[in-house]
Amino acid sequence: MRFVFSADDVPPPSGFDLGHLEVAGNLGSYSSRGHAPDQAMMIYVSLSLLLDGLRSLVEAGRGGYAFGGVDSSFSLKFSLTKDGTLTTQAPGTPVDRSDVRTVVAAAWAAAEGFAAAHLPGLPPDDAGRQDLEMSLAAFAPLVTRAG
Repeated sequence: MRFVFSADDVPPPSGFDLGHLEVAGNLGSYSSRGHAPDQAMMIYVSLSLLLDGLRSLVEAGRGGYAFGGVDSSFSLKFSLTKDGTLTTQAPGTPVDRSDVRTVVAAAWAAAEGFAAAHLPGLPPDDAGRQDLEMSLAAFAPLVTRAG
C-alpha cells in the first residue's frame, strides 16, 4: 500500500492550501488528480482527517471509515475486519486488501514525509499546521504498536 500527499505550492503557504492524494495498493490505484470537476482538497486538513479516522478505526479493531477530502469530492472507504484485514476502496475501484499494519505504516510514512517537506514553510500559529501536528502526534503511538 502506498499513499502520496502533495501540496500545490502557491505563495504564501497556508495550512488551507489545496493539494492531492494518490493511493496505490495490491488491487488498483486512485488519485484526486485528473478529474472533472477537480478533486483537489485542502491537503493539510484532509491529511489530519485521514490520520484521525484511520486511528479511530484501528483502535476500534473493526468497522468502517469513510474518508472525504475537505472541500473535495474525493473519497475512500476503509473496512477493517476483526482478523486485521483492512480493505481500501475508492468509488468503483478496489485499491487494496492488506494487513492493517501495512496500511498504518504506509499512511505514516507518507504523512511524515509530507510533514517534513511542507510544515516548516508554514507559520507556527497556522491552524492547518497545528491540526496536522496534533494528528501526527496522536497517530505515532499506533505506528509503534502496529510495528
